Amino acid sequence: MGKLFLALLIGLVGAAIVHIAIVFSIPLQAENDAWGRLSRLGALFAVVRIEDRPNTAGGDAQEPGFAFVDPAFIDSACRFSLEDGPVRLTADERTGFWTASVYARNGDNLYSISERVALEGALDLLIGTREQLDLARVEGTELPDQTVTVELATDEGYVMVRSLVDSRSERPFVDRFVRSITCRPATDEEAGRPASG
Repeated sequence: MGKLFLALLIGLVGAAIVHIAIVFSIPLQAENDAWGRLSRLGALFAVVRIEDRPNTAGGDAQEPGFAFVDPAFIDSACRFSLEDGPVRLTADERTGFWTASVYARNGDNLYSISERVALEGALDLLIGTREQLDLARVEGTELPDQTVTVELATDEGYVMVRSLVDSRSERPFVDRFVRSITCRPATDEEAGRPASG
C-alpha cells in the first residue's frame, strides 16, 4: 500500500511541475505566433518574404523560424491594421499560380483566393470592415473590375501570398511578381473619405 501511495505522490508532483512549466511558457509562445514573427521581419504594411531562416551559430538562438517553407513556392506576407481605413493589396505583375489567404491576428483563416478564381488572374484585394467597404462602395472612386473586396470583423490581420515556382527557369518571373506586390492603406478616394488637407 505504501508503494502505491508513493507512486501516486510522485505522479502528482510530476504533473504539477509540468503544469507550472506550461503556464510559464505561455507568454513566450504568444510572442512567437505568426503575427509576432512577421512583426520582427517588417513593419505594418511592409511586404516581407517568408524564407527558411535556419538558426546559425552566429544567429540568435532564440529567434524561431517558420515551421516549414516549401521550396516550390515563394511566400510573402503583409501585416495590416484597419484602424484608419481599408487596405489595398495589389501586384503589378502576373504569374502562373498564386494563392492569397487573409488571417486574423490570432491566426484564424478568414478568406482565401487564388489566381484561378480572381478576375484576369490579378492579385487585387481591398480589405476592410463592413462599414469601411460600404463607404468605399457608396462614396469611393470606381475600383478596377478585378478588385475583390474582403470584409473582416477584426481590425488587425495579415495576408500570406504563396506563388508557385513551376521550374527553376520560372523563378525570376515569379520573383518579379512577388517584388511587385504592394500592401498599403487605401487612398482617400478608394476608401470614400473626404480628401485630407
